[in-house]
Amino acid sequence: MHLIEILKSLSRKEPGPQPTFREFEFIDFLLILDKEGLIGRKRLSEYLGVGEGVVRTMIQRLRSQSLIEVSRRGGCKLSERGIEVVERLKKLLRNVGPLDLELPWDYPSNYVLMVKGASEKIRRGLEQRDEAIKAGAKALMILTYTNNRLLMPGVSDLTSEKPDFAENIIKLLRPEEGDVILIAAGSSLLEARKGALAAAQTLL
Repeated sequence: MHLIEILKSLSRKEPGPQPTFREFEFIDFLLILDKEGLIGRKRLSEYLGVGEGVVRTMIQRLRSQSLIEVSRRGGCKLSERGIEVVERLKKLLRNVGPLDLELPWDYPSNYVLMVKGASEKIRRGLEQRDEAIKAGAKALMILTYTNNRLLMPGVSDLTSEKPDFAENIIKLLRPEEGDVILIAAGSSLLEARKGALAAAQTLL
């Protein structure tokens, strides 16, 4: 099954009083399992910023797709199929995390993701910005790497106009031709991370 189809299936609205999900929330869940290995419901709840009941529902859905295994003590880890799906995801999405950058806003937290080879999917970035804000971010910077230049699509050529900033980003992230860099801002790291993931979801 295609990665996008798996994510859509996981986030599909179920009948009755079930929590609703968006694809990026399951991306977040899978990436933390990839990073941590085995992790319990309480820590998942804290990391994802949702209640344990919501985590239980997410676990049920992930188990139904054979993406995770649950230990007797309630800890979760990726199954073989889950590892395979995450490896496919990581070929498209690089999870950079917070970076020490000078950015044009005063929000305390930022989170950076890089979507591989997705620059042609960017128009003016309005869809990505809308999704990031809807998910809780306060701002989103969208950058593309084209012809060895760092661009803010429809706004500016940062390699020409902000060479120090562009050089720093390129040095830190080492983007390849066609990559998209998403830098989300938030009042907390959770807000920024959710915003970056929501924006990235539109480019997968």
